[in-house]
Amino acid sequence: MLDETVIQKLKEKYGKILKITSDDQSITVFCKKPTFEIYLNYQNLYKNNPHEAILFLFKECILENENYDDEFMLSAGNSIVETIKKDSEFTVDATPQRDEFKKSAALIRYAFQVDPYKLPMDEFYKLLEEALWLQKHTENRMENTMATAFAKTFSN
Repeated sequence: MLDETVIQKLKEKYGKILKITSDDQSITVFCKKPTFEIYLNYQNLYKNNPHEAILFLFKECILENENYDDEFMLSAGNSIVETIKKDSEFTVDATPQRDEFKKSAALIRYAFQVDPYKLPMDEFYKLLEEALWLQKHTENRMENTMATAFAKTFSN
């Protein structure tokens, strides 16, 4: 198990750290939130082999290099998946379909000049929500400008 100093350094490097503990409290691991790129790879693997996909997700997110049994890795991987599901819930729109992820990533990249594939899932969805709001706000401003221009043009 990691000490507080190491955990603090990991938080500085990765942001939010997930602490996952086994049912009997005998094993505790620390994981980073998966990036969007890791999540897409997980989704691709999940189509062919869900078991391997969950193990892949766990191995990509684990911050300690130790050996764990498959049952714990699957359980921890499922916990990470549940965290992703919680992160994907936001108020602007439901989680985009698979083909919409690239559009969402492009919107985030354009609005904030960051690589969306390197963001943790919670940050990805927060920025997507903000980018969608910015897009809607910009469209509303443009509509108001056009309406004003037409009104001035045709009122004379």
